[in-house]
Amino acid sequence: MINEAIAVVLNPGSGSSGDEYQRSVETALAAAGRKFQIVYTDPKIPPEQMVKDLADSGVAHVMACGGDGTVMGVINGLCKTKADVRLSIVPGGTANLVATALKIPMDVDGAVAVALAGRDRVIDVGLCEGYYFALGVGVGLTERLVSQASAEWKERIGRWAYAAAMLGELGSKPHSFRLKLDDQPPALHRGVAVVIANTGDIGGGLTFAPNAEPDDGLLDVCILHRFELGDAARLLLRALRGVLPGDRAVSFLQAKTIELDIQPPLDVQIDGEALDLRTPLRAEVVPQALRVRVPDVPDGHPAA
Repeated sequence: MINEAIAVVLNPGSGSSGDEYQRSVETALAAAGRKFQIVYTDPKIPPEQMVKDLADSGVAHVMACGGDGTVMGVINGLCKTKADVRLSIVPGGTANLVATALKIPMDVDGAVAVALAGRDRVIDVGLCEGYYFALGVGVGLTERLVSQASAEWKERIGRWAYAAAMLGELGSKPHSFRLKLDDQPPALHRGVAVVIANTGDIGGGLTFAPNAEPDDGLLDVCILHRFELGDAARLLLRALRGVLPGDRAVSFLQAKTIELDIQPPLDVQIDGEALDLRTPLRAEVVPQALRVRVPDVPDGHPAA
């Protein structure tokens, strides 16, 4: 039996998801006349178990309310249980990278409106060493930007905390690494960062993987070969113009499966969250794995 109530998933430990934020979500849903139930995340209960319990109870719509950590937990729960449940997102964190990539409004009222009256889009996800991701995996400089952007600064200035951390990475020393794409022979590369992207839009007009689409059945590999002051300024301007391909400091590749080996091992971030994970790693695309509610605007992507 379908449970018509929306399961509103909140992380009580998130500094950005306090009482005022929760009241705003509840007020917006009540004003729309929608039934809902509040479900709090619990560090003692794996996300997949929480989502499985919701799916078993007949819930057909899970609303992830919070930052990228909360969204990532819900996505992993949905993908691991393979539950046919709609996901909607109400951003309440600091960077909100996944919500930004899906064009979801940053304000509670706008995001709730999309959750209730948007359209369903079925998208791919990536799978990396047991973690599902909607946005991407970062190694090298991109991981350090996530790990070094302090919670305090992210709370104050949101995603610009990553830009501040980036200044400290100018002149980073390139790493040598081996990259294997699908059935191709392994190839050697050098770079300061590698991103395995499911989608390439991080907001503010910045697109770091111009060819990445979350429903094309492929993952995009972005290699940043060096990061000097001149490169940073030029790449920023090219990213704002959407013309990164062709720049001498960056390369783009596509594949369904990717194996990356960097020695000595480097830390890894997934969907904006630093994890207890290091290289080597293997990532693969999982096509059409997630049903997510997005704005109902013409963009060439049919509703599910």
